[in-house]
Amino acid sequence: MFCAAPPLEQNGGIYLSSLAAKEKKLLASARSNPGYANGHLYYVDQRNSLIAVPLNLRGGEVEGQPTVVTDRVTYRPAVYYGVFGVGGNDTVISSTGSGAMLSLLTWYDRDGKDLGGIGEPGVIANPTISPDGEHTTVDIADLKSANVDIWVQDLPRHVSSRFTFDPAEEVTGVWSRDGTLIAYRSMAKGGPELMVKRTNGLEPPRGVHSAGDDDILPTSWVPGDKQILCSYQPVAGGSDLVVVDFSTGQLTPFVATKASETNGQISPDGKWAAYASNETGDWEIYVTTFPSAQGKWQVSRGGGTEPRWRGDGREIFYIDPKGTLTAVPVGTEGTFSAGSPSPLFPIRGRAPISSTDLFTYDVAKDGKRFLVNRYVKPDHVQPLTVVLNAAAGMKK
Repeated sequence: MFCAAPPLEQNGGIYLSSLAAKEKKLLASARSNPGYANGHLYYVDQRNSLIAVPLNLRGGEVEGQPTVVTDRVTYRPAVYYGVFGVGGNDTVISSTGSGAMLSLLTWYDRDGKDLGGIGEPGVIANPTISPDGEHTTVDIADLKSANVDIWVQDLPRHVSSRFTFDPAEEVTGVWSRDGTLIAYRSMAKGGPELMVKRTNGLEPPRGVHSAGDDDILPTSWVPGDKQILCSYQPVAGGSDLVVVDFSTGQLTPFVATKASETNGQISPDGKWAAYASNETGDWEIYVTTFPSAQGKWQVSRGGGTEPRWRGDGREIFYIDPKGTLTAVPVGTEGTFSAGSPSPLFPIRGRAPISSTDLFTYDVAKDGKRFLVNRYVKPDHVQPLTVVLNAAAGMKK
C-alpha cells in the first residue's frame, strides 16, 4: 500500500507499507500523491516536475536515479496533489492547466446581480469580511511555490497585501470582533496549529493551540475576543465544534457527536451558534445556545451548508444542495425561532478542493450584499499531456 503522508516535516514523504503492518518505509521525500505502474514509482517533486523512479516492491526500496517524465504538472498545494494518472503500461496523462481551480471574489446583491469583482482570478478560498466591512481575508495558493497563504484585500480600493509569510500552508483567516486580530491555522511548525496575529502586522504571530496529528480550523470569534470557535478534524475522520481559550490555549468541546459538525458561527450577541451537521445523513443547518449547547433548532429545509449571520442577528444565510444562497429570518429574543427559507440566487462558487475550504462566501452586515468566491471558467483549457512508455530506457 502506498500513502502520501502530510508534510509534518517541510517536505513530507511517500511511504510503502503492508495493510497489516504499522511500520512504513520512506520511498521519496515529496509532498505528492504517488502513482505506480510496472515497477516504477511516480510523484511530483518540489519543482512541480513529474518524476519516475524504479521501485523494488518486494524489497521496499527505490533503485536507480529519478527521471523527469514531464517538466511541469498542475499541483494543488492545499491537498498535496499533482494532477496526473499512470496506466499499467507506463502511459502517463498529466495536466498543466489550473482552470478548474480558478475563482474571483465578486459582490452580489440579494437578487443575484453582479456588482463587480475584487482583485484578480486565482486559486482562492475562505473569504471573511472584517467587522468594519472594509477588508476581507482570503486564502491564496501560489502554484509556483506550491504554498498557500492568507492575504488581506482592501475592498474599496481593490488592493491586496500578504498577511502570512511562512513557507508552509496558512489558511482560514478569521477576524476578531474588534478587528485587531486574525486567527488562522498554520502548518509552520510541522503540524496544524491555531495561530493569532495582529492585523497591523507589527508583531509576530502567536501560537494558541497545537492539534498534533489532527486539524483545527478557526471559524468564529466569541464576542469579547477571549475565545475562538473552531472546526476540529480528528485524523480518524469527521469534524467537531470546539472552543479554544485565546489566553491559555485550552480546548473545550462544544458540539461533538458521532456525526460531523462544522462551520460554526457565533451570533452577533454571542448567545447562539449556527453550524452545519450531517447527523441525518444529509447536511443541514442548526442553531444551538452558546456558551453551553442546550437545545437545537433546525434552520434549513432539504439540506444546507455554510451558515452566516446577518449583522443584527435577525437572519441566517446558507447554501442549499443545488448551490442556491438561501435566507432564513430568525428570532433570538428569549427563545430561538426560524421562519421559512427563501432562495436568493445561484451562488456559482468554486467547488471545494480541500477540507480547509470551509466558506464560499461572506455577507455584509446589513445583509444586502454578498462577497462570493465565484468560479471563473477559463477562456482556454490547456490540453492534457500524454507520455507513452514513460519509463523506457530507465536504468536501475
